[in-house]
Amino acid sequence: MPRELPQVTVRHLFTARTARPKLEATLRALVQAAVYLASADGKVEEPEVETLVDDLRAVIARSVGMENLDEYAKVSTLLDEARMAVQALATHGPDEFVAGLAAVLEGDFRRDALKLALDVVRANGTISNPEVRALEVLAKALGVPAADVLEKL
Repeated sequence: MPRELPQVTVRHLFTARTARPKLEATLRALVQAAVYLASADGKVEEPEVETLVDDLRAVIARSVGMENLDEYAKVSTLLDEARMAVQALATHGPDEFVAGLAAVLEGDFRRDALKLALDVVRANGTISNPEVRALEVLAKALGVPAADVLEKL
Protein backbone atom coordinates (compact mmCIF):
# COMPACT_ATOMS: atom_id res chain seq x y z
CA MET A 1 0.00 0.00 0.00
CA PRO A 2 1.52 3.35 -1.01
CA ARG A 3 2.40 5.73 1.76
CA GLU A 4 0.32 8.89 1.78
CA LEU A 5 2.15 12.14 1.33
CA PRO A 6 1.61 14.71 4.04
CA GLN A 7 -0.89 17.34 3.05
CA VAL A 8 0.44 20.83 2.68
CA THR A 9 -2.06 23.45 3.71
CA VAL A 10 -2.89 26.45 1.58
CA ARG A 11 -1.90 28.63 4.50
CA HIS A 12 1.58 27.09 4.58
CA LEU A 13 2.04 27.52 0.84
CA PHE A 14 0.85 31.11 0.80
CA THR A 15 2.94 32.24 3.71
CA ALA A 16 6.11 31.13 1.98
CA ARG A 17 7.89 34.03 0.29
CA THR A 18 8.08 32.24 -3.02
CA ALA A 19 4.29 31.90 -3.08
CA ARG A 20 3.57 35.62 -2.75
CA PRO A 21 3.22 36.26 -6.51
CA LYS A 22 0.79 33.36 -6.79
CA LEU A 23 -1.27 34.64 -3.87
CA GLU A 24 -1.35 38.13 -5.33
CA ALA A 25 -2.49 36.78 -8.72
CA THR A 26 -5.19 34.69 -6.99
CA LEU A 27 -6.33 37.68 -4.95
CA ARG A 28 -6.53 39.79 -8.10
CA ALA A 29 -8.55 37.06 -9.86
CA LEU A 30 -10.99 36.80 -6.93
CA VAL A 31 -11.59 40.55 -7.11
CA GLN A 32 -11.96 40.35 -10.89
CA ALA A 33 -14.52 37.53 -10.66
CA ALA A 34 -16.67 39.58 -8.30
CA VAL A 35 -16.34 42.71 -10.43
CA TYR A 36 -17.23 40.73 -13.57
CA LEU A 37 -20.44 39.47 -12.02
CA ALA A 38 -21.37 42.70 -10.23
CA SER A 39 -20.97 44.75 -13.40
CA ALA A 40 -23.07 42.38 -15.54
CA ASP A 41 -26.16 44.53 -14.94
CA GLY A 42 -24.31 47.70 -15.94
CA LYS A 43 -23.63 49.06 -12.47
CA VAL A 44 -21.65 48.21 -9.36
CA GLU A 45 -23.42 49.49 -6.26
CA GLU A 46 -21.95 50.45 -2.89
CA PRO A 47 -23.36 47.42 -0.99
CA GLU A 48 -21.72 45.19 -3.60
CA VAL A 49 -18.34 46.85 -3.07
CA GLU A 50 -18.65 46.56 0.73
CA THR A 51 -19.51 42.87 0.45
CA LEU A 52 -16.59 42.33 -1.93
CA VAL A 53 -14.14 43.78 0.58
CA ASP A 54 -15.59 41.94 3.60
CA ASP A 55 -15.87 38.55 1.89
CA LEU A 56 -12.47 38.76 0.24
CA ARG A 57 -10.79 39.61 3.51
CA ALA A 58 -12.47 36.54 5.03
CA VAL A 59 -11.17 34.30 2.20
CA ILE A 60 -7.66 35.69 2.58
CA ALA A 61 -7.73 35.40 6.39
CA ARG A 62 -8.72 31.74 6.01
CA SER A 63 -5.90 31.19 3.51
CA VAL A 64 -2.98 33.00 5.11
CA GLY A 65 -4.17 33.63 8.67
CA MET A 66 -5.40 36.75 10.43
CA GLU A 67 -1.85 37.78 11.27
CA ASN A 68 -1.09 38.26 7.55
CA LEU A 69 -4.43 39.75 6.50
CA ASP A 70 -3.42 43.39 6.20
CA GLU A 71 -0.26 42.46 4.36
CA TYR A 72 -2.25 40.80 1.58
CA ALA A 73 -5.70 42.37 1.72
CA LYS A 74 -5.68 46.01 2.81
CA VAL A 75 -9.00 47.66 2.05
CA SER A 76 -7.35 50.36 -0.07
CA THR A 77 -5.52 47.71 -2.08
CA LEU A 78 -8.73 45.76 -2.66
CA LEU A 79 -10.53 48.88 -3.85
CA ASP A 80 -7.65 49.67 -6.21
CA GLU A 81 -7.82 46.10 -7.55
CA ALA A 82 -11.57 46.49 -8.11
CA ARG A 83 -11.07 49.73 -10.06
CA MET A 84 -8.39 48.09 -12.21
CA ALA A 85 -10.68 45.10 -12.78
CA VAL A 86 -13.44 47.39 -14.10
CA GLN A 87 -10.92 48.94 -16.51
CA ALA A 88 -9.56 45.55 -17.59
CA LEU A 89 -13.06 44.22 -18.23
CA ALA A 90 -13.84 47.24 -20.42
CA THR A 91 -10.52 46.94 -22.26
CA HIS A 92 -10.46 43.19 -22.88
CA GLY A 93 -14.15 42.35 -23.05
CA PRO A 94 -15.96 39.65 -21.09
CA ASP A 95 -14.72 36.58 -22.99
CA GLU A 96 -11.02 37.36 -22.67
CA PHE A 97 -11.52 38.62 -19.12
CA VAL A 98 -13.21 35.38 -17.97
CA ALA A 99 -10.63 33.23 -19.77
CA GLY A 100 -7.93 35.05 -17.82
CA LEU A 101 -9.68 34.24 -14.54
CA ALA A 102 -9.91 30.56 -15.44
CA ALA A 103 -6.19 30.50 -16.18
CA VAL A 104 -5.27 31.89 -12.75
CA LEU A 105 -7.75 30.38 -10.29
CA GLU A 106 -7.05 26.86 -9.07
CA GLY A 107 -8.71 24.32 -6.80
CA ASP A 108 -10.91 25.63 -4.03
CA PHE A 109 -10.28 29.20 -5.13
CA ARG A 110 -12.55 28.55 -8.13
CA ARG A 111 -15.48 27.88 -5.81
CA ASP A 112 -14.39 30.77 -3.56
CA ALA A 113 -14.51 33.05 -6.60
CA LEU A 114 -18.05 31.97 -7.44
CA LYS A 115 -19.24 32.24 -3.84
CA LEU A 116 -17.66 35.65 -3.47
CA ALA A 117 -19.16 36.87 -6.75
CA LEU A 118 -22.59 35.52 -5.79
CA ASP A 119 -22.44 37.19 -2.36
CA VAL A 120 -21.47 40.46 -4.01
CA VAL A 121 -24.42 40.52 -6.41
CA ARG A 122 -26.82 39.52 -3.62
CA ALA A 123 -25.68 42.47 -1.51
CA ASN A 124 -28.02 44.97 -3.15
CA GLY A 125 -31.02 42.70 -2.61
CA THR A 126 -31.57 41.67 -6.22
CA ILE A 127 -29.96 39.40 -8.75
CA SER A 128 -30.70 40.51 -12.29
CA ASN A 129 -31.06 38.23 -15.31
CA PRO A 130 -27.77 39.54 -16.77
CA GLU A 131 -26.03 38.68 -13.49
CA VAL A 132 -27.48 35.15 -13.57
CA ARG A 133 -26.24 34.70 -17.16
CA ALA A 134 -22.81 36.06 -16.20
CA LEU A 135 -22.72 33.64 -13.25
CA GLU A 136 -23.42 30.74 -15.61
CA VAL A 137 -20.61 31.87 -17.94
CA LEU A 138 -18.17 32.26 -15.05
CA ALA A 139 -19.07 28.89 -13.53
CA LYS A 140 -18.60 27.15 -16.87
CA ALA A 141 -15.23 28.84 -17.46
CA LEU A 142 -14.06 27.81 -13.99
CA GLY A 143 -15.20 24.22 -14.48
CA VAL A 144 -17.75 24.33 -11.69
CA PRO A 145 -21.22 23.00 -12.54
CA ALA A 146 -23.50 26.03 -12.85
CA ALA A 147 -26.28 24.08 -11.12
CA ASP A 148 -24.11 23.93 -7.95
CA VAL A 149 -24.04 27.71 -7.90
CA LEU A 150 -27.48 28.52 -9.26
CA GLU A 151 -29.27 26.34 -6.69
CA LYS A 152 -28.04 28.78 -4.06
CA LEU A 153 -29.98 31.67 -5.64
